[in-house]
Amino acid sequence: VHGHAIDRLVAAKTRAIAFDVDFSAPSTPKEDTAMTSSLARAGDAVILPTFRQAAKANTYDVFENMPIPMIKKHAFLASVNIQPDADGMVRHYETGVVTDHTMRPSIAALLAESSSIEAGNLTIDYSIDPATIPRLSYVDILKGRVPDRLLAGKRVIIGATAVEMGDRYAVPRYGVLAGVIIQALAADTLLQGSSLVNYGGWPLFVMALAALYISGRTKSTSLRASVLAVGILIILFLPLLLELSKIATLDASPALATLVSGIATLLITSVQRAFLINKTTDILTGLPNVLAFSLRERRKGVQIAAAARIQHYGEISLLLGPDQTAEWVRQIAQRLALMEGQGAVYRVEESALAWVFPHEDIEHLPDRFAAIAAVFRSPIIIGARPIEIALTYGVATGEANDPRTLSAQALLAADRAAEQGIAWDMHSDLHDAEVDWKMSLLGELDQAIINGDLWVAYQPKADVRSGQIVGAEALIRWNHLERGFIAPDHFIPIIEKEGRIMELTLFVMDQVLETLERWTLRHHSQSVAINISASLLGDSAFFEQAARRIVNAQIDRSLLVLEITESATLADPDQAIDAMTALRALGVGLSIDDYGTGQSTLTYLKRLPVDEIKIDQSFVTDLALSRNDQILVRSTIALAHDLGFKVVAEGIESAECLALLASYGCDTAQGWHIGKPMPIDAFNVLLEAPLAIAA
Repeated sequence: VHGHAIDRLVAAKTRAIAFDVDFSAPSTPKEDTAMTSSLARAGDAVILPTFRQAAKANTYDVFENMPIPMIKKHAFLASVNIQPDADGMVRHYETGVVTDHTMRPSIAALLAESSSIEAGNLTIDYSIDPATIPRLSYVDILKGRVPDRLLAGKRVIIGATAVEMGDRYAVPRYGVLAGVIIQALAADTLLQGSSLVNYGGWPLFVMALAALYISGRTKSTSLRASVLAVGILIILFLPLLLELSKIATLDASPALATLVSGIATLLITSVQRAFLINKTTDILTGLPNVLAFSLRERRKGVQIAAAARIQHYGEISLLLGPDQTAEWVRQIAQRLALMEGQGAVYRVEESALAWVFPHEDIEHLPDRFAAIAAVFRSPIIIGARPIEIALTYGVATGEANDPRTLSAQALLAADRAAEQGIAWDMHSDLHDAEVDWKMSLLGELDQAIINGDLWVAYQPKADVRSGQIVGAEALIRWNHLERGFIAPDHFIPIIEKEGRIMELTLFVMDQVLETLERWTLRHHSQSVAINISASLLGDSAFFEQAARRIVNAQIDRSLLVLEITESATLADPDQAIDAMTALRALGVGLSIDDYGTGQSTLTYLKRLPVDEIKIDQSFVTDLALSRNDQILVRSTIALAHDLGFKVVAEGIESAECLALLASYGCDTAQGWHIGKPMPIDAFNVLLEAPLAIAA
């Protein structure tokens, strides 16, 4: 059949005939002889294929495929190897391959009549549309249905295009093509001279590195963006321009990947830098803050930390307002910086500034502070108003690897100076225990939450009539790794004083809301009470964060009870009513805690939007023994019920006390006789198998 095709094509005066067909296996002797005769008659017009392939999968052994001996001596031999890239796409073509120890040109090279038969690698020009290469049916050739004029002078490649033959490859732009089509495209690429030299990815990769280096050294944000934009444009369009000019081709992938990674790194670095600047800058004044003091003043050796406490800060800031207060503090810092002549002045607390100077200057401290005091005798003019400045100073000396501790010690000394009515004081070892206790607790608070050292205990509340558990009070507990159990009244006042009570309260609220959500899934309807500090009652930031948590929780909000101390409501009644009304609008329950200690009347409490009052344990613990307590508690319960309040009694430690409360009509009981504060797992067991508390 192939011999007959050769005869037909030779008769049509074709210029060259190339086979992309495997002739490595013999047919019948008669047919092999006929093929040989056709090749002999064709002279030098026929090209037969040879190729190399792996003998086995996952091996380096190579099998060389050659036409059978009797036919190969009458034709040119050319390679038909097609080697995809690592991603499976065919972009390049080998112009020569060694088979049978001889360098063979490729079919494309022979068809293009290339003078070189050396091994090479051309880039196939896929701007050539495969559809523009004429295709003829082999059957039509054999049957003589193709006019000679369509074949005369043409280079003909014979090969299979059927899917079943499996000779198909993925290529850019056109999807999957038959191997014979790729041979034709390679030949056409050589004929048109459109094969481009591929310089790989290195040139553009170097450009990407240069763009990243220049942008990294540029301080201007706009200039940095311009450099990166130019780099991206060059990497995207330079390969296109070179290819359109038929000069060369470049691989843009490594450069783009490098540039994208570099830009991402620069963005992250920029964000981190901006974040650090924001974290180390006081928002109100723009001065470096206590974090900046801690980060920037870590030096070797011994140094002195000085602190200035601004006296009457609260009253003056209330008078000036935020903007003028910021300007006032900035001018104080400027005077201090001018006197010190070196380093920065940090705003380490709202009413405190700190700075450092060398330890060698410790002998001159009295003169130094006398000079500073002289500078501050003249007032600062803020908005045409002269503001007198009263500062007390503190000094602490030590190793500079812990500047935050030094600043705290200096502030403690400044506060002691104010208490003693002197200008400045030096921190001594006698103060270390107090400072260590305060600073360590505050410094360990976050880690204690993460480690589970700070946890929420649940103290049961029981219905006085039925004895069933109806709820709990959430109480914070701290099991310190070194100090053991720390009583709440030892650490909560410190945390509250240092402005961390909101964080602690929100932590408790998160735990309680999570517990209530789990109980909701189990169809439990017990309530949980949380104590709200007086300092948080009018705090808008606390209200916003608490409201967001409450609204997002999947619970019956009435089961969350917020306990507010009676004394907090008396401090500012109007503010208390506004704050409690806003909380009540969220659907939570409100309770007045420690009733009886604030010397208010139930008539006054009736103005507050609360559901219950909680009689302080000081009136309950000895109820069975104190006639006066009995009268007070009984009358309080009766009057509270008349006013529509429910009554909770805490501090119940005996059955006798519980029995008296039951006879008075008290609603809810809490105390060690009902149950001690316990972990949530133990409380859940109590809920699953509830025990009635007998009076």
